[in-house]
Amino acid sequence: MLIRRDGDNESRKNNCDLDDKQSTGFGYTADMDSSQVYSAMQVGKWNRRAESIGNATLRLLAGIASFYVFVAAMLKSFVRLHWLSRPAVMHVLIRQIYFTGVQSLPWVATMILLIGATAVYSVVPFARQLNDSSLIGTLLNALLIQEMAPLIIGVFLLARSGVAVATEIGHMHVRGEDMLLHSLGISTVEYLFLPRLLAFGLCGLILTMLFAGASVWMGGLMLAWTSEMNFTQFLLEVRRGASLDGMLLLAGKGLIYPLLSCAMLLFQGARVGHNPNQIPVCTTRGVLWGLMLMVFADVLIAVLRRLM
Repeated sequence: MLIRRDGDNESRKNNCDLDDKQSTGFGYTADMDSSQVYSAMQVGKWNRRAESIGNATLRLLAGIASFYVFVAAMLKSFVRLHWLSRPAVMHVLIRQIYFTGVQSLPWVATMILLIGATAVYSVVPFARQLNDSSLIGTLLNALLIQEMAPLIIGVFLLARSGVAVATEIGHMHVRGEDMLLHSLGISTVEYLFLPRLLAFGLCGLILTMLFAGASVWMGGLMLAWTSEMNFTQFLLEVRRGASLDGMLLLAGKGLIYPLLSCAMLLFQGARVGHNPNQIPVCTTRGVLWGLMLMVFADVLIAVLRRLM
């Protein structure tokens, strides 16, 4: 009995030693120095952080590659020009132009009065304080025409029509309508994605030019009404500060910003899958990434202009 009890005590002691070794976690033993344990834990923490950063980077690169393939497919379909001879595609294009452009006119007119004309009305007193009327055309061309107008219209289309486009594509994907079109031999890129992309680009260009021109005119009328400046003199100062490069930049930004944001929204809507709960998630992600693309494009254009 004594021998067996001693054996039991030795077994318990071995188990306690094993528990002490395992209690430290991460595979470190209790006989290790505390500084060594802390260093090993820090190394493991940094390894896990590096792994998470690496995985996030790989997912980002995979998403960029998928977005590139998606945009390339739409550009390829556009270059072929087969959509011009297909009434169904043209019908979708006309409906999208009506929804994105025509129905947006009251909102654009409101923004012209509240933002554009107010910005013009604020520039003239600032230029007069500096006793330099030539700054009126320069400031309006640099701030309102080249920067504010494309960004305001781009963000407006992204918030109003972009959410509807992403949600519509997501619901069609969940219900399997895209698979039905594919089974009927109809190109989903040509029928679903391309008309919406073209409508966004065309309406964005027209609304941007309308916003810039109408803002200048409304601001000039407000100045004439308040006797701040003669309307004809104001238009002459704006004409002196304007340039062909500025007009081309306005048209380019007015076209590129809506195209980038719409392409991202369509891309996110097509990635919903078959879970309807993912529709608002992908829509929000598309809006945020579309906004980031516009900001990135604006910074890139500014850098290229500086280098040139």
